[in-house]
Order: sequence, then C-alpha cells, then structure tokens
Amino acid sequence: MLIAVIQFSEPFTRFYRKLSAGTGFDFSTAEQKLFRTTLNQTFMKMIKLTSRLMPVLSAFFLLALSVASCKKNDDTNSGSGTAATTIKITDAPSDDVNVSGAFVTISEIRVDGQAVQGFTKTTIDLAAYQNGNTKTIGTFNLEGKTYSSISFVLDFDADATGNAPGCYVLTTGNVKHKLTTTSNVITVTKNYTLQAAASNSIVADFDLRKMIVAQSGNPADQYDFATSAELQNDVRLVVESNSGTISGTLTDAVSGSGKVVAYVYKKGTFNRTTELQGQGASNVQFSNAVSSTLVGAGGSYQLHFLESGDYEVHFASYKDTNADGKYELQGTLVVLTSGEIDILNLHININATLTLNATATAVLP
Repeated sequence: MLIAVIQFSEPFTRFYRKLSAGTGFDFSTAEQKLFRTTLNQTFMKMIKLTSRLMPVLSAFFLLALSVASCKKNDDTNSGSGTAATTIKITDAPSDDVNVSGAFVTISEIRVDGQAVQGFTKTTIDLAAYQNGNTKTIGTFNLEGKTYSSISFVLDFDADATGNAPGCYVLTTGNVKHKLTTTSNVITVTKNYTLQAAASNSIVADFDLRKMIVAQSGNPADQYDFATSAELQNDVRLVVESNSGTISGTLTDAVSGSGKVVAYVYKKGTFNRTTELQGQGASNVQFSNAVSSTLVGAGGSYQLHFLESGDYEVHFASYKDTNADGKYELQGTLVVLTSGEIDILNLHININATLTLNATATAVLP
C-alpha cells in the first residue's frame, strides 16, 4: 500500500483546530478566502501527486500481470503433467551369420532410477527387429519433464514364461548359449524430454554386434555378453520424433565380399587404424560406430534412428577365408557416391531420409 503524507498550510490547520474546539465556522472573510485558496491548493497537490504516481502504479500492475502470466506459461510448458510414453526396442545387427536369434529378458525398466509402473517382464528376440523395425514393449504414463537416464534390468536365468535361460543366443540347430555378465542392469545415461499432454516415443537400440562376444570352448556356450562396463555404452536411446535415416544401395563388383557392413559415425570420429583393431576388454572392431547394418541382397541398406547432425559412413568387407563358417575382416571399401554427396559429411535432418548410393572401386586392407 502506498501512503501519501501531505503537509497542510497554517490557515488550514487553524480551521481544523477551531472546528475540533467546537467554535464552528465563525471565520472572517479574509480567513474564509484564505481557507478556500489553501483547500484548492491542497487538492491540486493531491491530484498532481496521484498523476505522478499513476505511471509507477501502472508499471507495478503490468509487472504483476507479467509475472503471473510467466508463471502460468512455465506451468504449461515445463512439462509438468502426464506424458504418454511408448518405449520401443530395435537392434543394430550382429556381424555373426551363425546367430539366428538373440533373446533378452527385461524384468524391469527404470527412468532416473524409478521403476516404470505397468511394465511386465518381457522376452524379446532382438535379431527379429532390425532395419528400422521395432518391438513396442508398452505405453506408460510418465511425468512430463526432462530425464537423464533409462535402465533395463535383465533376467539372465528365466524368460517371461519361466523357462531357462532368460538371455541367450540361438545358433544353428536351435542351440541356446546362455548370456551373462557381472551386472544385470544396463543404464543409458542421456538427457531426454517427455512432453506432457502429448504422445512420446523413445527407441532403445540394442547393438548386438557390440553386446555379444563369441568365445571358444564349450560348444554349448560359445557366446556371452560383453563386460558390464561395456554394455552401458552398447544401448543407444533416441527420441523417435527427433531422428532421421540413411538409406541407399552399394554396388560392389570388385571386392568379392562374403558380406559387407555399413558403419555410421559422427562426423570426424572415425579413426581407421583404431577402428579396424579390436577395442576394449571384448575386443570389438568398429567400436565407436553410432550404428551399423548388413548390406543386403541387391546392395540395399538402411541406417535408422540417427539423431539430427553430421555423420560419415564407411563400408567394411568380410570373407570366410578359412571355411570355418566365420567371416574375417578384409578391409574397408573405397567408394564413389552418386551426385555431389560427400560420404564424410552427411547431414541428417529430423524425420527425413538421406539417400546415399555408392559404388565400390577397391578394398583398402
């Protein structure tokens, strides 16, 4: 509250004292005239003071409205409220042609450490969801806000129907090779925002090529998970609406490859010497690739769920040189692209597909 203090002149004060003393309005003509003059001057001062205060009061009022409006907008746009969120699973394929299935059993999903309510234990054949195909494991009501992680808790021992094992590789002859490692929790650390009062979709890309490691020894146990530390980097999380695709064909009449794999990297992150060597405890080649895919019949290939940004693509040639059913790396392909596309400088836009057609001209060992 604003209080204005006005100091009155002596004639006005004298009038007030006489009035208070009960003397009435017995004033001389001069006193009456002086009183009227003083009263008029006093009211003029009050009017002037009010007019001077009006801009301040107006500004204060507008500021209060602005703050209230901003608070309302913040409440609307901060993401508070329910966000209907679909969680999907996809797979960047394994290089191993002997793998016909790769099953993981997810017993719990956590966002920022809190279990997702409504999720039920699920067993998924990751190998069945490649080239942009996804498995929806549920739609959940989460809080609309920005999160920093998502965790998948695996059951190594029992699948969703109670059968053993819970995680395993299926090879020729339907042989199950149990998968295990030191920790059953895979946590993807990444900031992602779920919008309130909207439909959200996030995709978890399990990269089998990095996750599963071949091992010698027992014919019934030739595969295992990579180390627990490595697994944390072998699952990639993408907000589906913020991703794009690279798609095209590779014409290869020079390499005689048994198979060709396309690897996509963030621009400037491919070091050929390093990537062709096995990295980490699990000795994974092309370990820094964002994603990969087998080049299929007719040379077609697709790389899905790439966040907007700049990338480069590299093709690698493999052959079964010793007829043991396993493919060995021969080198990378030297390619020419159609049009003016620079294979080392590819820009991916949201919800868009970049067409990249290439022709192999040589193999670089």
